[in-house]
Amino acid sequence: MKIRFWGVRGSIPTPLTTHQLRAKLKSAISRITPEDIRTPGDIDKFINRLPLPERNIIGGNTSCLEVRADDKILIFDMGSGLKGLGNHLIRHEQNKDGLEIHIFMSHTHWDHLIGFPFFTPAFLPQNKLFFYSIHPRLRERLEIQQDFRFFPVSLDNMSSQKEFIELKHHEEFQLGNIKIRNHPLYHPGGSFGYRVEYDNKVFIYATDSEYKETSGKKIEDSIAFFKGANILVFDAQYTFEEAIHKEDWGHSSALIGIDYAIEAGVEKLVLFHHEPERDDFEISDILQKSINYKKMNYPTEELEVILAHEGLEFEL
Repeated sequence: MKIRFWGVRGSIPTPLTTHQLRAKLKSAISRITPEDIRTPGDIDKFINRLPLPERNIIGGNTSCLEVRADDKILIFDMGSGLKGLGNHLIRHEQNKDGLEIHIFMSHTHWDHLIGFPFFTPAFLPQNKLFFYSIHPRLRERLEIQQDFRFFPVSLDNMSSQKEFIELKHHEEFQLGNIKIRNHPLYHPGGSFGYRVEYDNKVFIYATDSEYKETSGKKIEDSIAFFKGANILVFDAQYTFEEAIHKEDWGHSSALIGIDYAIEAGVEKLVLFHHEPERDDFEISDILQKSINYKKMNYPTEELEVILAHEGLEFEL
């Protein structure tokens, strides 16, 4: 199973600003010594040694992940990152026989839908798109988003073949040799996580969720859903303090994610759905504080805490 991140921000696309770019350049340049760059080949080596927020961008696109398993293309959410994924598929994999693409929706808030009208594979008649959602009438929701009052191209004018599958709460089903199960999450309007099992590996996508209770059946159900995951993608939009003050906004924090991941025996926790008001340095600082929290409270546990960024890939 291969996982790639195409969009990692929450709430709204957040392009890198000139001010933020200059801050990155200033910080990187301040580290250079004469010994660092003696030949042109040293430049890449120097860049690769820089801290994450200086050598890379976390990215401003909203939620979109690609999963490859059993020779199938799975996509989780259609945020603005979907545009880049679609362009990649057109350049590298599109063929005359068409692509079969399976799209799983956590929910239909704007930041998780905004990329679909720009998803180029959806305009080719030989491609077949399967949409999976626990929310009812997903087709109707997409049609409304692309009503001519809001967007110039209607859903029907996107000539790909489309099939909409409405799933039941907690439903588990097989897609070839892949087993997929959904789990309700606490978020305004409702959101759902997905557990993907293939070849004895487990990937979980659980964004847009708030964990209000500290004990009880809901906590037990979440732990059971996360149990034994190799990778858990977790909503960490807020700091712990923000999560307290923004009750019922439907988002969580890295520290809560660490507590759950430890209890569930997760291997890698990927912090996701980053706050749009934070720059890359601030988000990286949250990662470091999260790692320190894990070391202080769970020093013997092997959980790895990772920051989601565009282009991040895992092979399971």
